[in-house]
Amino acid sequence: MGWLKKVLGMGEEGENAESEAVSQQTIGLAKLAAWVETRQDREFGSIKPKIEEQFKLLLEEKHKLFTKLEELGTAQLQNPQIPEREKQIMEGNRNAYISHHKQFINMLTVSEAVTCKETTFFCKNFEELVVKLAQSTAKGHYVMKEFFADHAAKINKSIKIMGDAVTKMKELLEDSNLSISGTDELTQKITELKNKRKLLTESDEELETLKTKLANSEQLKKKLLKSIEQLKKTDSYNEFQEANKEREEMWRELKRTDEEIATMFSQLDRPMRKFERMLFEDVETLKRYNENAMKALCDDTQLKILPILEKMKKAVEDESLGLKDKEKEKALERMAQITAEKLTESRKRYLETKHSIKTIDDKIIQNNVLQEINDQQYKIDHTENQIKILNDKIDKLGKTKEKIDLEKIRGELQQMIQDSLGLEVKIAWQDSHTA
Repeated sequence: MGWLKKVLGMGEEGENAESEAVSQQTIGLAKLAAWVETRQDREFGSIKPKIEEQFKLLLEEKHKLFTKLEELGTAQLQNPQIPEREKQIMEGNRNAYISHHKQFINMLTVSEAVTCKETTFFCKNFEELVVKLAQSTAKGHYVMKEFFADHAAKINKSIKIMGDAVTKMKELLEDSNLSISGTDELTQKITELKNKRKLLTESDEELETLKTKLANSEQLKKKLLKSIEQLKKTDSYNEFQEANKEREEMWRELKRTDEEIATMFSQLDRPMRKFERMLFEDVETLKRYNENAMKALCDDTQLKILPILEKMKKAVEDESLGLKDKEKEKALERMAQITAEKLTESRKRYLETKHSIKTIDDKIIQNNVLQEINDQQYKIDHTENQIKILNDKIDKLGKTKEKIDLEKIRGELQQMIQDSLGLEVKIAWQDSHTA
């Protein structure tokens, strides 16, 4: 491992003395990428002259290629007698062919200070550009071979010479443990560790924020619940409870009266419908009682239903309605129960009960305690929703953190550095060493 001695600047005698110190190096994650690049550049120094030589050759060929393209642009056809249509096709393909190659040339740039990182990037970029060039000039190359075979061959030769130079640079990098794939993997692994570390740090910070918000929301909920408890101990709340209890009893009474009248008339439903078809007047009155007896009774202040029922009774008795004996008997029995006194008393009781309910409703409305409780309950519902959202976010973040194994990634990266650079390092989360 002679190159390691050069990197560390030590000879045979100092190797054993320094090996322990080398193996104990600790590098902060924030400076790791720069440290690796520096170490790579130290090893790169031994092959830099040869790399520069290949770059020089490549750039010289780049200029030659440009000249060859210019020559192709002004070249004359050996057979000028070809059809005009073929000339147009040739010119279009020649212009596109030259244009694509010049774009390729313009993308090949090298700085004066050649580094390991720049060289690996250039080699990788060159190969990608060559693939794109081949794809974009496939048709044009075929046409140029037909019309300008010599020029096309010279241009291809220049591309090959440049490609050979890149291949040589890649071999030099490989021989020095600085392969493009290895360098890319190392860079990607460093980036992955940084990103995962950042994500974990941000997740921890967000978790703290969420937990603080959760604690505040839970505290607010307790405060709101206590406020409702205190409101329920007030005289106003007791008054509301009593009024509400009375209101419920009134509603039960209202329903009983409604059902009583409804039942009374529902048992006459069939006779009333038959009789309705016989009437010439008061049809609407009878129809309203059939549809909603209690509402019809409340509107029927003059009890117009009674004379109608009297007429219907006669129709039942003289069998004008065609009822069977048993049905006839039940109808007469039910009509006998429907008296002015009964209807008047039911109507009065129903209307008085409705009025009492309205009075209680007005009293409840004037009592603000229920509105205050409702307001507090609304805030509780909103707070509980926020608590659920916060718990879901905390749970999701926790699961995200569980998937991040920083120690595994750090261990893999430390092993990659050892395999690539021959150095055993410990990656620290905080900067503790400057190479």
